Amino acid sequence: MAARLALTRALHAHSIRRRQDIEHQSAAFRAMTFQAESDARAFAGALEASDRDRRKELAALEASLTAAHAAAAEDASRQIQSLASEIDRSERRVASLAAALTEAGEAAERAADAAAADAAATLTRSLKTQAAELKRAAAECLLRERIQRMEALDETRVAVNALTETLAVNSANLEASHKTLRLHVAVDALADAAARGAATAEPVAALRACCAGGGAEGDAGVAFVEAVTATLVTRKDEDKGTPTVASLTNRLTDVRNAARRLALVPKTSGGVLTHLVSFLASTLRLNESVTSEGVKSSDDKSLSSSEGVEAALAAATHAMAAGRLAEAAAALEGGVKGSAAEALCAGWVKDARERQRLEMAVAALRAHAAAETATVA
Repeated sequence: MAARLALTRALHAHSIRRRQDIEHQSAAFRAMTFQAESDARAFAGALEASDRDRRKELAALEASLTAAHAAAAEDASRQIQSLASEIDRSERRVASLAAALTEAGEAAERAADAAAADAAATLTRSLKTQAAELKRAAAECLLRERIQRMEALDETRVAVNALTETLAVNSANLEASHKTLRLHVAVDALADAAARGAATAEPVAALRACCAGGGAEGDAGVAFVEAVTATLVTRKDEDKGTPTVASLTNRLTDVRNAARRLALVPKTSGGVLTHLVSFLASTLRLNESVTSEGVKSSDDKSLSSSEGVEAALAAATHAMAAGRLAEAAAALEGGVKGSAAEALCAGWVKDARERQRLEMAVAALRAHAAAETATVA
């Protein structure tokens, strides 16, 4: 009685310590969640500020380029008008000189008319040639200026495109890093719940939520997470938590003792006398030496049906010690099949398989999160 009271107190103290650990871990999880949300808001604010600065720079650059283009066009127009005025003045001077020469030739002598006409024609052709050369030079100057402006615009456009691409790449990297961080947090929450034997419905829901909306590139990762989490119990009214390996090991001792007592009881028989005889036989069985193999009496024949249970219990204990939960569950289930101990061991077998499935899912999700981190890096 004193030992049972001491055990009860120890279990109560252990429960208090576990509850305190759970509260500390919950506070740490809330702090991590708050930090992740703060980082997300900071990233969004920085991205929005960078986008506003980029739009302001683009607007300023376009305004300056438009003003420069207008100034250059106006300057070229003024030069062309100046050249046209000069040509007009030259033509007027030539016309005036020709008239003067004509009047002088008519007054002086008629013989010089032919020479004067030839001189006037020659001068006219020279002026036309000069005017054509001036127009061609002006056109070439205007063309060179336009080519230079187009080259400057092309360089500016290339720089703007490079800045846009850099911003897009940085935005994609930040989004991928944030998604990978959320995946790690969700997987760690699931692993923590699994390690504590707590319910996994909320961590699984959070894990699916952080993988939702991955797009075409993340379809494979989302499908993998969905396939892994589909093997877990996610309904809150069914998910009461999966027992830990330590809890299953402790329960196996009680299950082993109870299975030995019920091993001789047929599955369809459950009388008081039958259970009493089975209990006495199991007590005698426990007191036998494992290495002694003497000649069996007629009473030993009634105990031979429990040899399969003993072998199954030994195999389950060995597999449990080695961490092979599925193997331990299969050995125990096969050993007690057909006896009254089958129903007793069914709960432990189900919990062991559920624990094995949960640990495999956590390991697979950790590997997936590590692969996603390596891909982002």
